Amino acid sequence: IAFNIIPVIRKAGGDVLGRAPVQSILLDSQGRACGESVKKGQDVVNIFAPIIISDAGMFNTYQKLLPAEARALPEIEAQLRVAAHGLGGFTVFVGLNGSREELGLQPTNYFLYPGNDLDQIMKHYLVSTREEAAKNIPFLFVTCPSAKDPTWEMRHPGKSTLAIVTFARYEWFEEWKDEQVKKRGEEYEELKKSFMDAIMETVFKLYPGIEDKIEYISSGTPLTNQHYIGSPRGEMYGLSPTMTRLQADAIAGIRARTAVPNLYLTGQDLCLGGFVGALQGAFICASAVLGRNLYVDLMWLQKHTQATKAKK
Repeated sequence: IAFNIIPVIRKAGGDVLGRAPVQSILLDSQGRACGESVKKGQDVVNIFAPIIISDAGMFNTYQKLLPAEARALPEIEAQLRVAAHGLGGFTVFVGLNGSREELGLQPTNYFLYPGNDLDQIMKHYLVSTREEAAKNIPFLFVTCPSAKDPTWEMRHPGKSTLAIVTFARYEWFEEWKDEQVKKRGEEYEELKKSFMDAIMETVFKLYPGIEDKIEYISSGTPLTNQHYIGSPRGEMYGLSPTMTRLQADAIAGIRARTAVPNLYLTGQDLCLGGFVGALQGAFICASAVLGRNLYVDLMWLQKHTQATKAKK
């Protein structure tokens, strides 16, 4: 996605900065967003713009990037009252020696559960101690990215990949949050391995042909997500979809246009978690910035495309 969208941004006159973490959102004397400060190397650089759009998530945007006087605005406090952190994520990435055909891999997303009472198995998991949690994993999402890519075999012949995701409580790993990444110690690594081994035991039942074909395997905890993607408590799907968050007044109260003039929210926290939720958040945000309903534009584009195909 990033590889394809960067040329579009640059063609329109924009630019993309890498390794330049945002330090704060800048406000002018009237409390309007007017730019942001970013860290580039050892320097902090101010970048000014007429509109600021944040995809950093509601908690990061409001609690970390805005100054105290903006965080205290009643509208922002009201939004934060109905918001809660989502569950942290645990991931496993696997590199395999063998093609899709040789290993029997499928271009399919599998959702694996140990039982039918999904509420009960999730509740049991979440009240487990961290030592017991790996024995009670409530579900796995298993996918084979290489099998979905029609160019993969040409680029990486005889190799395959798997990605596995489940949930994990941030609290199980929180004691290592201030330790340096990849240097969190033996106990942390053992805890990670207990989850990874339990996950792979199930994956081997789905794909028995891969067990002795693993060339690379790596796992990530909520602390990994916190470090690499900046999620406050290692969550992958943003705000928790609680009943409070999904009430009509809460949905209506969280808008792209914030209480800070010229500052907009986008992404999954604006709508719902996941890729589709983030995409809808982008449509809603862009509509607010441009002052027109882009869903209408999308419907027109669909009809125009269908009409063009019909003429051919």
